[in-house]
Amino acid sequence: MSGVREGDLPDRPLSVKVDAGGTTGENAWIGAVSELERSLESAVSTESSPFNLAVTYFISGRTYAPGFRGMRVGFYLSKYRTLVIQIVLPASPPEDGARAELLRVLGPAVDRAEAWGRRKRLLDGELTAVRTALAEVSREEMNERD
Repeated sequence: MSGVREGDLPDRPLSVKVDAGGTTGENAWIGAVSELERSLESAVSTESSPFNLAVTYFISGRTYAPGFRGMRVGFYLSKYRTLVIQIVLPASPPEDGARAELLRVLGPAVDRAEAWGRRKRLLDGELTAVRTALAEVSREEMNERD
């Protein structure tokens, strides 16, 4: 299961999706990913990016369990200029909440995407547009907690 299908890829620097395998804790994750996706839709960046980043969160369950743990580079879709990073989440969100955990793992996902981009010679520095979108939604999260 890749978590990304043709037509699923928005044309923006950073997007998120979820693949759930049928657990009792997945509803909190699914809701948090949907909220985060809406926040990213409104995060406007005027900067161009050498490639976009699509993060797919996986939740193990009765019907599906990913064959890896943690985070990995999934694949690059050159037609869409999009790198897919895949992250396995625990069955239930931590006490500080699902959205906070999603944001916590997005920073390392961006780091991994940048390292991949440099290795493939698609990137010289940072994914500035991706980092700008992440900073915007992170600020939004901090304001909601205050």
